[in-house]
Amino acid sequence: MELVMTCTTAELMLLVGVCDYPSVAKGIGAATFGKRSEKEWKAILETAEHQLILKGIIDDEKAERGEEPISDEMKTFINRYVQSKWIIRGTDMPRKRALMFHHYEGDNWLAHIIYKDIIHEFYYVTFDEILDQIREYYSFSSGDSVPAEQFFLTEKAFDWLNEPKKVDKVKKKSEFTDEEKRSFEHFLEDLEAKNRYLYNLTTFHFPNGTDNLSPDLYMENMLYHMRDLFFFLPSQNGVWLVEYTPHPKTPVRIYLVTVKEWIERVARFKEVIEV
Repeated sequence: MELVMTCTTAELMLLVGVCDYPSVAKGIGAATFGKRSEKEWKAILETAEHQLILKGIIDDEKAERGEEPISDEMKTFINRYVQSKWIIRGTDMPRKRALMFHHYEGDNWLAHIIYKDIIHEFYYVTFDEILDQIREYYSFSSGDSVPAEQFFLTEKAFDWLNEPKKVDKVKKKSEFTDEEKRSFEHFLEDLEAKNRYLYNLTTFHFPNGTDNLSPDLYMENMLYHMRDLFFFLPSQNGVWLVEYTPHPKTPVRIYLVTVKEWIERVARFKEVIEV
C-alpha cells in the first residue's frame, strides 16, 4: 500500500479544479461547505492554495508564469480519482469517517479515507489489499464460529428500526419464534451500542467517470449509479448481516456471521464490478 497524498477537502477541491474538472470541484465543495458567497469561496480557495504551495504541491512561480502549477504525477493522480468508473464506499458514522476505493485500471485502485469530512488520505492498492484494508479499518472480531442467530422482518419493520419509539411496534407486528425473539433482542442491544446506526458498504458504477455528475444533483446521481449495497452491524462476537431474500412477507433476513464470512460477503463485490 503506497501513500499518495494527505490533504484537506478545500485542497482537494482546488486540485480538482486546477485539473479542469469544475463540476467535480463544485460538488466536493457543496457537499462539505454547503452554500457560500463568492467572497467566502475565494477565501477558502486562497487558504488552500497557500497550504499546497507550502507542501510543494503547487509551484507558485510556474503559476505566475501561466505554466502548469502541479506535477505530471499529481495530475495523473487527480485524473485517476475523477475518471474512476467504479467506486466502493464504506460508512463509519460513529467515528465520523468514510472509507472509499476508486478503480482506475486493471486490478489497481485508489484507497481514500475521509476523516470528519475534512482530511483525505489516498493510497494505491490492489483489490486483494482492499479486503485486507476493510478488515483492518473496521477491526471487527469473532471466533472461528458464532452462535446461530437470525430473524426476519418486513421491509417496513426494518425501516422502523431507525426510530426508538417504534421498536415495540416491530415486536408486535413480527411473528418471531422464541429463538428469533432472543436474536432480535441481542441485535437491539448491539444497535443501541452504536446509537442505532447500521453500517453499509456500497458499490457505484459511473460509466463516464464522476466528472459528468451534476453538483446540484449529487445524491440523486449517486443513488442512480448504485450497483450493490449491504448493511451490517458489529457484535461482541461476530457481525450482523442484513440480507434481502425473495420471501413475499418478511424478505429482510438479519443474521450473525463470523468476520471471515463478513469479508466473504465484501469479496462478492468483485462479481458486480466489471473491470
